[in-house]
Amino acid sequence: MTEEAQAKEKPRATDTRTRDIPRNVEPYYIAFLLKGERWNDTQGAEVADLVPRQLAFIREQVQAGRYLLAGPITDDGPLVGMSIIAAGNAGEALAIASADPGVQAGRLKVEVHSAFLPTLKDLKINYP
Repeated sequence: MTEEAQAKEKPRATDTRTRDIPRNVEPYYIAFLLKGERWNDTQGAEVADLVPRQLAFIREQVQAGRYLLAGPITDDGPLVGMSIIAAGNAGEALAIASADPGVQAGRLKVEVHSAFLPTLKDLKINYP
């Protein structure tokens, strides 16, 4: 069949149902950071250096290739941050996210949800 004849031929039913499905999806885990039980604790030595420790933790996860994307949620609701994690399974992703110093201190709590997203292998976060 010529290319012209192929172009005129109607697509089969399976082609129309699957043509818009991305072919390059991969499993990832989305971690949501929410206000924890100790969110309002603002006193003590542990609180004083919490933000720098959290930022160092995020940098470490990004540089190790575990966090593909991470950042704060800036509205005034209970959700305060999120990250997309590359991990072998949900338990591993939860362990990674739970190591965040804010989670360890009880100021944050974490939820992890699995997702299929277009590949993020070419995504690069730069930390100068």
